[in-house]
Amino acid sequence: MAHTCKDCGAAVAATDKKCSVCGEELVAKPKLLPIAAFMLIVILVIQAYMDKPEEKESVPAEPAKAASQ
Repeated sequence: MAHTCKDCGAAVAATDKKCSVCGEELVAKPKLLPIAAFMLIVILVIQAYMDKPEEKESVPAEPAKAASQ
């Protein structure tokens, strides 16, 4: 699949690192999978902390009073 040089507009091969016409370095597109995996991990960690129940201080219960005398 051929790409186009952003500097001069010439068609270049997908495997080329530089344009064969003007010599401009071609920028590779970033891979989406590592970015998506990182974002998924971040979301899961945040969700785990948000779902964690808050620990409340427990108040000791008063002993049951004796039945009416």
